[in-house]
Amino acid sequence: MSFGVLRFSILFWASALVVLSEPGSLITFNFPSFDNSSSEDIELLYDSHIERNGRFNFLQLTRNDGGIPYSEGWATYKKSIPVWDTSSQHLANFTTHFEFFIKPDINNTFGPGEGLTFFMAPLDFKAPESSAGKWLGLFNTTTVGKSWNRVAAVEFDTDKISHDPDDNHVGIDVNSIVSAVNYSLVNGSLKDGRKWRVWVDYDGRQKKLQVFLAGENKTKSGVPILKYGIDLRQIVPADVKIGFSATTGMGRGTHTLLYWDFICRTSWNASSVKIKGSNPVNDEKKKKKDEKVSKSKFISVSVVLSFLAVACCLGSGWLWRRYMKTKRRAISTTEEGQEDMDTDLDEQVSKGPRRFTFSELSAATKSFSEDEKLGQGGFGSVYRGVLEETEEVVAVKRISEASRQGKKEYVAEVSIITRLGHRNLVQLLGWCHEKGKLLLVYEFMSNGSLDKHIFRDSSDSPVLDWDHRYSIACGIASALVYLHEDWDQCVLHRDVKSSNVMLDSNFNAKLGDFGLARLVERDMEASEHTTVVAGTLGYLAPECVITGKSTPESDVYSFGAVALEIACGRRALDQRLRENFNLRLVKWVWDLFSQGRVLDAAAESMRGEFNGEEIERLMVVGLWCSHPDPTARPSMREALRALRLETLVPCIPVKMPVTVYLCRDPIRPRDVLSSALFESK
Repeated sequence: MSFGVLRFSILFWASALVVLSEPGSLITFNFPSFDNSSSEDIELLYDSHIERNGRFNFLQLTRNDGGIPYSEGWATYKKSIPVWDTSSQHLANFTTHFEFFIKPDINNTFGPGEGLTFFMAPLDFKAPESSAGKWLGLFNTTTVGKSWNRVAAVEFDTDKISHDPDDNHVGIDVNSIVSAVNYSLVNGSLKDGRKWRVWVDYDGRQKKLQVFLAGENKTKSGVPILKYGIDLRQIVPADVKIGFSATTGMGRGTHTLLYWDFICRTSWNASSVKIKGSNPVNDEKKKKKDEKVSKSKFISVSVVLSFLAVACCLGSGWLWRRYMKTKRRAISTTEEGQEDMDTDLDEQVSKGPRRFTFSELSAATKSFSEDEKLGQGGFGSVYRGVLEETEEVVAVKRISEASRQGKKEYVAEVSIITRLGHRNLVQLLGWCHEKGKLLLVYEFMSNGSLDKHIFRDSSDSPVLDWDHRYSIACGIASALVYLHEDWDQCVLHRDVKSSNVMLDSNFNAKLGDFGLARLVERDMEASEHTTVVAGTLGYLAPECVITGKSTPESDVYSFGAVALEIACGRRALDQRLRENFNLRLVKWVWDLFSQGRVLDAAAESMRGEFNGEEIERLMVVGLWCSHPDPTARPSMREALRALRLETLVPCIPVKMPVTVYLCRDPIRPRDVLSSALFESK
């Protein structure tokens, strides 16, 4: 054998051994940027889209145009990725590197939204209904925690909910938004618009998933921020789809992907095929073959069936018309109203808060047990509930069947509060309307309503210190500024009172109960805000009693009553103030103010432990808002600025002005007498 032949043989077999010693398959892709051509390899779903900014193209997962809450976006690779082999049971090794940033909407007080995930899931997996908001586009209340999801994800969470350590952490999720492990960032924020670089590595032999995080222009650290032992064979299918999801809730912002690459190495011969939903290539071929075989049978059978169908249709058509005509006559007005309500709500609430079933809420509240009852109002009762799927504690408001206008208030509350977003408003989680039962599901406020903490007859509740009281007053004012001026339309709450102010675990104020709320245009005259008299005596502005019309100024009056209650620890109508047949708190405080003794009205429960300047300011602002003349009252923004010490204490009359109303039409002596009695009180 010649030397040349020998050398060729050695090189051939050496090369063959090298090839045979390498892993079976290598699958890789890289997107240094994103443009229209990227859509050939990346599927964009829901709100995700490619956006150009100067010379660069970004992949935007969420939208912030129009200020619409509950945005949800997906971006997934269009080919399947082999993670493990069904024959050998071997696991693949893979690593992915991507860069992103999350930028909040500076005009929104709730932050940038919920966060972003890198996930792997079954090839036919889709975002479940109502998966925006805290569900990160991967789960909802009926799917979270279920092993049949077969989903694994790395989350970059920017909003704290009950199970989260904070609003700035990274977690590894397995079939649930409750992370198996998480890491809270100390240096830097995920939601300040800063660019972050991420590496996610999986070692199939050690069955270990690691996450590395670095700031802009920094390299991969040798130490992961998260390390978690996970056998992907027990979690995901052999072939998966991979990609990103992002969502917003009441908070708004953009979740932007700048770069993405992926490398997967297997020890078996694997391939990456185009994902075709639930109809893979082999299934499509089989389907065509089956269609061809059955075609002849179909033709022969269809001839016979067609003849019978024509005869049946002629007879049944006549019977059906008679039946529908009778049915339409039998539909009651109540059922028609229920259908209209269903349509209205379904049109207005398409994302975010979900629709519960009555059986779910009945189970959560132990069949609406009296032991779970939190309180009762004019339109129904509120119960504590624990959702079976997520173990989340909620408050369930059940509209009373005896309420004459229950449905009207129910529709108003759902349709209005669903579109609002402010830290001082109670968050609506869902609703239920079936079989004539109307229910609303709210976030649970562990400290209950404000009235239980500020009045003497609530001895079972801890006494609120002054700092909390002043913060609560500012929080209520901030919520009303948002409703009156900062949202798209002016929202009149029409029932601002201490029992409708809820307190969370940190005693932050959240205004709730929007059953009487109404939307009005800001440029409308006060005379156009015509409604039926609505509200609660003591908090109801005097002009509402006379005219039956609500305005932003009437909400301001109600806030004034609550401000005085907070400072004085007395109810707006207090049985202890019977001097001169007058029960009104505002009259009592104004009398003390005229004598230079306004601090004497301070709540006795605080035992003098308060800031004298602040409590005097709160009471003066309360009197200012309670002025009998609506034109002399401040706007809620002016009241809030005064409370925040941004302006001087307002100058108000030393004595309480007399309420006078001019009537253009002749009135009877009885009407004059009634007006005089009203003024004297």
